[in-house]
This record gives sequence, C-alpha cells and structure tokens, in this order.
Amino acid sequence: MVRVAVIGVGFWGKNHARVYSEVEDAELVAVCDIDVERAKLIAKRYGCRAYTDFREMLRAEKPEAVSICTPTTTHYEVASEVLSMGVHALTEKPLCSTVKEAERLRDLASSMGVKLMPGHIERFNPAVDRVKRLVVDGVLGKVILVAARRVSRWPERVGDVGVVKDSAIHDVDVMRHLVGEVECVYAETGSLRHRFEDYVEAILHFKTGVTGFIEANWLTPRKVRRLTITGSEAMATLDYLTQELSIEDSEKVLRPIARWEEPLKRELVHFVRAVMGKEPLRLTAEDGVKALKVCEAILESGRRGEKVYLEG
Repeated sequence: MVRVAVIGVGFWGKNHARVYSEVEDAELVAVCDIDVERAKLIAKRYGCRAYTDFREMLRAEKPEAVSICTPTTTHYEVASEVLSMGVHALTEKPLCSTVKEAERLRDLASSMGVKLMPGHIERFNPAVDRVKRLVVDGVLGKVILVAARRVSRWPERVGDVGVVKDSAIHDVDVMRHLVGEVECVYAETGSLRHRFEDYVEAILHFKTGVTGFIEANWLTPRKVRRLTITGSEAMATLDYLTQELSIEDSEKVLRPIARWEEPLKRELVHFVRAVMGKEPLRLTAEDGVKALKVCEAILESGRRGEKVYLEG
C-alpha cells in the first residue's frame, strides 16, 4: 500500500481524495486545505486526517506520494517542498505558472530521485488510447489535421490562469502524444468577460508535417470536448466527455462500443503503480514542461499577432 495525501481539496482536489479512497494499492492518510472546514469535511468523508498546513501534514503523516491540487500560482512553492522531502508528486495541470518554474521542478525531482507527474487527465481517457492505436496502426492513413474544440462557460473553480493554460493545454498535450512535437504556432487570443484571456484560436504546425487547430473558450453556453483526426484514408472523431469514437471512410462509419471508464481513476491508479515501481510513468515532468512551452508560445503569438517558433 502506498501512503497518499491530497493537498488542496476544493473543486477538483476532492475528487482526488475520493478516487484514492477507492484505489486498491493506495491508503489515503490525510488531506490538507487552507479552509479548515472543507479539510475536515473531506477527511471525515473518506476516513483520514485533516490539516491546514501541508508542511505539518508531510512531517506528521510521512506520505510516500501526494496530489497537489492547489491554485496554479502555488504549484512551484508547494511542489518544491514536497519533492525536497523525497515525496513523489502528481501536480495538477499546468505543472507551474511558467516554463522556468516547471523546468526547476523537473530538475529538482530528478536530483531527488522522485517522480513528478503532471495531471494531464485526457491522456488517461480510454478514447485517446483507442485513437492513438488508430494512428500508430495506420488505420487513418497519413495524418493531415488534428482539430480540437474545448468550450464551455467560465469554470466553477477559482482560476489564476487563462483558458490557454487551463483548458487548451489538454489538447496541446494530447496532440503532442498523437503526432509529435510542435514547431511553431499562430494564435489569436482575447478577453471578453474575464481577467485572463477567455478565448483562443490557435494553429499549430508539428515537426511531423501535421497541422493542429485548437479552439477553446469560456464563453459558450454548452460544454463541448471534441477531437477530430483527419487522415488520408479515414477520419476519427472522439468525444472526451462520452468517450464515444467514430471512424469514417469513403464507404462506412464505424462506432465501436466500449465501456466508459473514469479518466481520473485510471490516472491515479497509474500514478500509484508508478510510485510502487510497477509501471514507468506515462507522463513525465518533461511532458509538463513541453506543454507549457507550447502554451506560452500561443500566448506570445496572441500578443504579437505573428507566428512564434519554439526553440529546439
């Protein structure tokens, strides 16, 4: 059993606590939140101890691994102390507020010999696994275009980054996973109702020759989470929410039947097994750094109104 804890049990962190309480190889020993009543409520619900100071929790409970679900601007400070104590960490996306902070965390985890995994949950969506197999097996032919639409109203949780690093980053990571590294981006961003940018349209050119398109906003009444991959032989469309997948060519449309699985549970089961040494990490700190680099390039392109190339 891996002793685990959750730092930050608000809108999303409470789900980490719930899932850890269900994972066979994990023992949820504590939760921590600056809101004492919230921490006590979640701790009582899942039969663990509550803290308001994560440092005290780490010293008292000695967890082997933690989920960090605090606001983005706190990720670097919290994760630095967690990693420095030799504790493995899953840090919710984005890994940090900036690429520089994320790189420092990556290097710290490496020097301490602990695992640092960014919480890019769509990588654990089973529909993404199925699409990856289609791409690798050549079922779609040569991939030409990958297009994502991720739109909804303003999220319920407190936000300290805009729609690019909060929402579009999911599709940046999935596209990297499917078709490789990004060479350059062109984007338009803006803010109609919010402190940070609340809409983005971005074109990504990949080193493999594939073109990507991402539309993300917090302005659309109905939530849409969709990805379409167009190849020379067929097109695949997946719905991240329902996990439904359709494969269409010139003769037919196939809609394979598959069981719905909770991506967060798949993610945390994998993280615990990686901590146990039973699996290599599917997502590393370097993946978190690279996704942030693309997001920062998108934001820079939006500010400058021109194409931005990524280094390396």
